[in-house]
Amino acid sequence: MDFWHYEFMRHALISALLLGPACGFLGVFVTLRGMSFFSDALSHAALTGVAIGFVLQEIFGPQLQIIWVVLLFSLLLAAAMAHFFERTSLRPDTVIALSYTGSVAFGVLVISKLGKYRLLDGILFGDIYANNRTDLICQACLAAAIFGFLGWNLKPYLLSIVQPDLARVEGARMERLNFLFALLIAATVTLCLKMLGALLLSGLIVIPPAAAKLVARNFRQMIAGSIVIGIVTAAMGVVVSYALDLPTGPTIIVLNVVVLLACYALSRFRR
Repeated sequence: MDFWHYEFMRHALISALLLGPACGFLGVFVTLRGMSFFSDALSHAALTGVAIGFVLQEIFGPQLQIIWVVLLFSLLLAAAMAHFFERTSLRPDTVIALSYTGSVAFGVLVISKLGKYRLLDGILFGDIYANNRTDLICQACLAAAIFGFLGWNLKPYLLSIVQPDLARVEGARMERLNFLFALLIAATVTLCLKMLGALLLSGLIVIPPAAAKLVARNFRQMIAGSIVIGIVTAAMGVVVSYALDLPTGPTIIVLNVVVLLACYALSRFRR
């Protein structure tokens, strides 16, 4: 426990304890609604938001916080994709692929023009030790928003998964709820980017609910299992990476994969 004496380690652990369960809870609805690729696309497209932030910093000075530029870009991209889902005949995976590849390509072009390739490591793989108190406050607000919003709208989202027509008969305004859900994913991706980076972030959203689904007997057990797996693997990832001198982001994801394999083995044993 000597790592507790270092402020950056305390911040890293607090960040893991906040974002692990929040992403696990959000991931239940992301996976059951078939939006895993959507969250992955947003995490990679955040690269373009970072690139735009660098450009604006060159114009307005270092006082401009890049994180808010990334958040605004992610929200706009998520809103655009949600609009195309509802208003065009294009399949959702086609819309996601177009948005993902186009935005990433543009971001790489901008970063290459600015000569900031050295910053790509932090963007792609994250740097959880760079969290400061402001980041932790934002992450706490995000976690509260995820649990509050999804908890309040649990019934319509569950109905939309198992019986979309019944959800509309019950009076649920699914177009608006789907739009807000897309924005929630975008905000989660932006504020978790520093924790795991663009390449690994979707793993924290997708793997815990996938593991929980293998052993859960009902929807409530899946939610509880995903939250527990999210918080345990995120916290253990920070501690283990410190003890073994390993990169934190990949360690968290590997632990999630180990838990997934253990849940698969348990489900086979039950059968």
